[in-house]
Amino acid sequence: MKNGKLSYQIFRTQEAPKACVFIVHGMQEHQKRYEKFAKYLNSRGIACITYDLPGHGSDCPKEDLGWFGNQNGWMNLTESAVEIADLAHKEFKDAPIVLFGHSMGTMIGRTFLQDHDSMIDAMVLSGAPNYLPASKAGIVLASIIAACKGKKGHSHMLDNLATGSFNKAIPDPRTSLDWLSFNQDNVDAYIADPLCGFPFTNQGYKDLFQGMGYMHDPARFHCTKPNLPILFFAGEDDPCRGGETGFKDSIASIRNAGYKNVASTLYPGMRHETLHEKNADRVMKDTADWILKNI
Repeated sequence: MKNGKLSYQIFRTQEAPKACVFIVHGMQEHQKRYEKFAKYLNSRGIACITYDLPGHGSDCPKEDLGWFGNQNGWMNLTESAVEIADLAHKEFKDAPIVLFGHSMGTMIGRTFLQDHDSMIDAMVLSGAPNYLPASKAGIVLASIIAACKGKKGHSHMLDNLATGSFNKAIPDPRTSLDWLSFNQDNVDAYIADPLCGFPFTNQGYKDLFQGMGYMHDPARFHCTKPNLPILFFAGEDDPCRGGETGFKDSIASIRNAGYKNVASTLYPGMRHETLHEKNADRVMKDTADWILKNI
C-alpha cells in the first residue's frame, strides 16, 4: 500500500475457525493492547488479526508517529483496513469476516463501510466517537497551523481540540486520561507506554477531522448489504460517545445509510476502553456471543 508495509499478527484457532475478526485499533495506541481479546476470541473458535495503523506501533519511526501521509491521510488509514480485510479473506477463505473497530477505529470502520461492505459479514464498533460539526472548523485550523508550523509539526491546541474535553466530564480526575477507564491500572499503563498517547502531527489532526466528516456523510455510503449485522457498544460513562444524543446519532447515521440490522449496548460503570476495564471479561463474552449468533 502507499503507506508502506503493515505490521500485523494472526491469532489462529486449533480447529477451522467459525469466523475471523480483524481489529482496527484506536488513535494513539497499538495492536498489542488487543492480544488478550484476540486470545479470548481464539478460545471461542474465532480467528483474529491485529495490526498497527499507519503512523502507529513499534515499527513506526518515532518521527512518523501520528503521520498518515502528505495527502489523503484518512483514506490511507481506511485503505489499511481494506488490506487487512483482504488478508483475512486469503488466510481464512471459508470463514465469515468481521471488522472490529475501537474509537478512531470505528471512524475508519464507518468509512470502510461506504465502499467495501461486501468484504465483511458483520461489524462491531466499540466506543464510537459521535460526529461533531466543529470538526469542520478543526480542518481549517489544522490547515492553518500546518501551513505555519509544518505538516509534521505538533500543536497543543490541536491536541486539546481533538481529545481535551473528554476529561472534563470526569469528576475529580486523578490524571488527564481518567476518561479512558475506571480501571486505574489501565490508565497508568497507557501513560507509561511510549506507543500510547503520542500527539498526532498537524497534518494527522487535519486527517482526523476530515475523517469525522467522511464517516457521517450519507452521500458517501453505497450500501450493498442492508442486512449486514452491526453492533455499537460503549461504556455508559464514556464521554467520547457524546452522551445519549451522540450515541443515538451515530447509530442513526448508519441506519440512514441503508443498514437495517443495527444493535447497540451500553455498559454501566465503564468508560471509553471497555476492553480494559476490570470487568472486561463480560464485554469480551458478550461480543463473541453476538458475533457467533449473527454470522
